[in-house]
Amino acid sequence: MKNYKKKNIILLLLGLFLSITPIYSQTSNNTISIYNWFDQTLGKENLAIYNGPRHVNYYRTLDNSHSYYVSGNYSSGDVTYENQTYSNLDLKYDVNNDILVFKPTGEFDYMGICLIKERTAGFSIYNKKFININYNNPKCPPFMNGYYQEIVFSKINVLYIKHHKTRTKVIDTKTISDGVNQPTTDSFRDKNEFVLKYKDVYYKLNSKSDLIKIFPEHKSIIKNYYSNNVQLEKSDNKVFIENLIKEINNYLPNELN
Repeated sequence: MKNYKKKNIILLLLGLFLSITPIYSQTSNNTISIYNWFDQTLGKENLAIYNGPRHVNYYRTLDNSHSYYVSGNYSSGDVTYENQTYSNLDLKYDVNNDILVFKPTGEFDYMGICLIKERTAGFSIYNKKFININYNNPKCPPFMNGYYQEIVFSKINVLYIKHHKTRTKVIDTKTISDGVNQPTTDSFRDKNEFVLKYKDVYYKLNSKSDLIKIFPEHKSIIKNYYSNNVQLEKSDNKVFIENLIKEINNYLPNELN
């Protein structure tokens, strides 16, 4: 029996105590607190999320770049794993390999554990929401796979951002060569892909023409936006696309927003 099922059974048996104890009210925040209390009681090393393989960073960089989302350091976040939400875990997201890593507590806190993707519905980190687009999603198109940042703009508009990083080999001029092979290091640069879910259909957003095909009635708005935000598109294409979808939403029928 899975640990989260055990905890649910215990919660049912202790229903009387939860109903009379103020700190265990029926709010979602207190529900999370209850689960955290059971995690501590049972021992976190016995939880299902500890079953993943060890994470190893094989890359060596000298230019302060890395293969992770925002930072190579751990940050507090939440994970929904095997239908249970774990809160306040130390997480980092390996963008290059599309792997979510968490830092265990206790005896094995020196190593990271890769969460099994097929069992992970989603997570949040740096106040951003990510979902496993394949998890219980029969409408997922063939061109989408793995973790996507999800930004909900309206009932009919959802922007998905696939965070990629290009990896380049760079000659390491700071290390003395053996005279035959000059050592190399890795360098990473952000590269995002965008998908818009509009009226339950997923569309790739690779260019201005892709958006015009989706919103032909707003062609002039889209073209003007591109013309007026050339620098933003070059410097931060993520913010560029987010602001463009917001702009388009302003002109969609109110009843659909």
